[in-house]
Amino acid sequence: MKAKWSRGGWLAAVLALLLAVTTACGGPKADVSVFMMFPQNSPFNKQDELKNALQAKMGEAPTVAVSISPIFEPQKMVVELAAGDHGIFVLPKEQFDGFKKEGGFVPLDDILKKEDFPDGVYDGQLIGVPLKDSKLLKDAGYKGGEVVAFITMRVKNKDKAKQVLKVMAEK
Repeated sequence: MKAKWSRGGWLAAVLALLLAVTTACGGPKADVSVFMMFPQNSPFNKQDELKNALQAKMGEAPTVAVSISPIFEPQKMVVELAAGDHGIFVLPKEQFDGFKKEGGFVPLDDILKKEDFPDGVYDGQLIGVPLKDSKLLKDAGYKGGEVVAFITMRVKNKDKAKQVLKVMAEK
């Protein structure tokens, strides 16, 4: 019995060490994390391409990370929103329309014109940016349903997130 506990203890120690090394080697965190979930035809295989294209447009700062969900999963979407780890969310228009009545969005009127994105205006403020004409997504080959980018109040650095969202909105 003692030998089994000893092996189990060693295995647990090795796994804990591997986890610590993996976490420590993750490198510096990006300034702005973008989470994307598409209604269909997710460009999941273009995650690195989108990140590199976005970072190239941003220059050296702020740094950007892009995370694309391979499938549309409502529970995952709610968990990602609740966790607050991302600066920018790109979700299907239908979900954005449901959430916008709840509030909690960073107004974008200071960086973009409401007239250019009327579908992202709610209660007189621009709170979301429809990306149907986004050069970034078009260049990645996305041809799916409508998606909207927005920033929640839980974002750690609003100014940096706004800089990235403004670039994402370019047509």
